[in-house]
Amino acid sequence: MSEPLNNPVMSEEFFRLFSRDDRKVYGYILALVLDVTAAEDIFQETCVILWKEFPQYDHDRSFLNWANGIAFNQVRKYRRKYQNKRLVFSDSLVTELAEDVSSMVEDLSQRQLALTQCLQKLTSRERELIDAYYGNQETAATVADRWKCSSHAIYKTIKKIRKALFDCVNRRLSSEIS
Repeated sequence: MSEPLNNPVMSEEFFRLFSRDDRKVYGYILALVLDVTAAEDIFQETCVILWKEFPQYDHDRSFLNWANGIAFNQVRKYRRKYQNKRLVFSDSLVTELAEDVSSMVEDLSQRQLALTQCLQKLTSRERELIDAYYGNQETAATVADRWKCSSHAIYKTIKKIRKALFDCVNRRLSSEIS
């Protein structure tokens, strides 16, 4: 039996890290194989390997980068297995795509973190509006009725909040680069 199964603390840490990044790993695989069925199979194999290899994971490294490295190896294994059965990209192109996708995922992660931090700076009323409109997918008319204002006022406020969030995210990202 592998070490993570015997160690509840390690198991908990694995699931915490994995649940944060599992969709990103799947997206990375899908971007490389462009086949949903194959991506699901490769993702399952990747998950098993991540679980088995977690005791060797270096906690000073990014979990996502480590997981994507294992996923990349599984994609290569899949490509070797099926290279004669279908049209596949060259290894050099897949490697280049993997590097591009990996950097895009990292950029997206940083953008999501910045957005989360910026959302926390909104007033409770602004967050309530964003949650209602985007989270609950309520119409502007529904929110306007509840808040006793016009739909136009709701749209105008949403536009103002989106602009403020956009500017906040860009400021945060540019300050991280500096």
